Amino acid sequence: MIRVSHLPLAAALVAAATNASAQLASRVDGAPDGRVQFSFASRAGVCGNGRTYIQTGPNSYTGVFYGNGDMSRMEPCVAGPVRVVIDRADKLPLSVQTYVGPPDSTLRGVTDLGRVRAQDAADYLLSLVAKVDGRAGRDALFPAMLADSANTAAALVTIAKNTSLPRETRRSALSYMGRSTDGLQTIPASVTEPILAIARDETDNQSVRQQALSVLGRLDHGAGIQPLIQLSQQNQSVWLAKESMSTLARSGDPRARQYLRTAVKRTDLPEDVLTVALRALGQEYATAQDAALLREVYPTLRTDRSREAVFSALAEMGGAENTRWLLALAQNGNEPIQLRRRAVESASRAGASIGDLIKVYDTTTDPSMKQNLIGIFVRNGERPAIDKLISIVKAEENLSVRRSAINQLSKSEDPRVKAALQDIVSR
Repeated sequence: MIRVSHLPLAAALVAAATNASAQLASRVDGAPDGRVQFSFASRAGVCGNGRTYIQTGPNSYTGVFYGNGDMSRMEPCVAGPVRVVIDRADKLPLSVQTYVGPPDSTLRGVTDLGRVRAQDAADYLLSLVAKVDGRAGRDALFPAMLADSANTAAALVTIAKNTSLPRETRRSALSYMGRSTDGLQTIPASVTEPILAIARDETDNQSVRQQALSVLGRLDHGAGIQPLIQLSQQNQSVWLAKESMSTLARSGDPRARQYLRTAVKRTDLPEDVLTVALRALGQEYATAQDAALLREVYPTLRTDRSREAVFSALAEMGGAENTRWLLALAQNGNEPIQLRRRAVESASRAGASIGDLIKVYDTTTDPSMKQNLIGIFVRNGERPAIDKLISIVKAEENLSVRRSAINQLSKSEDPRVKAALQDIVSR
């Protein structure tokens, strides 16, 4: 069987694309100093008014709207083309501005290079990122991402991996790498592997590495979930394991949620990593089963920090069952007082009624717990809470606790409080 090699054809296409991009660069460089512009086809879903705003997707806008942001007064959003205006001095770009929609007829003093191929525009703009310092280089990323059907992944990888570039430029390139796969049925390894390499590189900037992890968490079809799970399980870097777990915590992917449920039962996780997993179960995607699991694992936890993570998660979730559990723990004399105090604060945040909290006050003998509850009553400010504070001022036997209540109430403008305090003074 005869096999036909396409390598010469592929090489020819790459050479032609490189040549076309170089031609555009030459045309820009050859224009007089000042502003030069060119336009190209925009990808689907991109529109603008040609001057002040751009829409890049549903509910995704950049720029300024007329009418103080009043969408009903916004000018029509016209699909393409993208128009890039580069201001230059001594042939060096000073700024890169992007517009989409009808041409701005009021613009003067601009050398117009006309319409160019979208891929050539994207290639040229991305080449500026590594050549131009500061914001102008970073601003060249945005219009390149608007180019219709342009292949930008390889250039974005090069930018993201270039440690000599500014941190924010590399973070932006990573973010755009995640978006460059929109519409693909599968995410290629050519995208995921460079992102993973940056995340793993302990010599790289931590902010850039965090952005790499965040992009993994947002990849379509959950392509980054399994790599994040693997990173969270490695034991060479606690920082990387914790940050990977934090990224998983923000995901609604069922695999991420199940992994978190498994992780909180483990006894070999570093404290920082376990704490992140515990808190995560009480966040946006929490379920009643997650709450039950947190209450179940609490007795197995070995540090106050991990126990307090459970309190925080349950307080975030709220609900009658969590509130009852927290109140019971707050009243459990076998628990350390500092944990009982945290539990009562969490019960209050979870929605415990003032009546239930008053019962805790009436059954405790610990002054610090009473002072905690006084603070909760003051913040609540409702009639039952104020009534309880007044009764504490009048009848509390512990002088330090009583003084604390008086001090708190002295700031109140409630007429009943003022009358109660006046009564105490007159006695």
